[in-house]
Amino acid sequence: MTRKYTAYTKAFKLEAIRLAKQPNICIAKLARDLGVRRNMIYWWRLELDKKQDKSFKRTASGNSTSHHKATHIELLQQNKQLQKELDLARIENDILKKAKAYFETLKN
Repeated sequence: MTRKYTAYTKAFKLEAIRLAKQPNICIAKLARDLGVRRNMIYWWRLELDKKQDKSFKRTASGNSTSHHKATHIELLQQNKQLQKELDLARIENDILKKAKAYFETLKN
């Protein structure tokens, strides 16, 4: 059985650490939102504290990774937009159901 490893860019790791340091942030929720394990954020923060500028030597280059380029804020904005679209679709669906019921009563 082979194990899959995901490489994260240095910028991604630094952004995750910055978000984790903000007050009233739940690390577990942040990790879920970013798609990483919770212990990885703690590990990255520990590595940054120990090695400072020399941390994250074995990370992916920005060009080689196509995933995790969106920041947490961008993901939240996208989620908000998708929620609005879903609410609108539900309203439209309800209107169509009512119209269908109305026309069925006229038909009979």
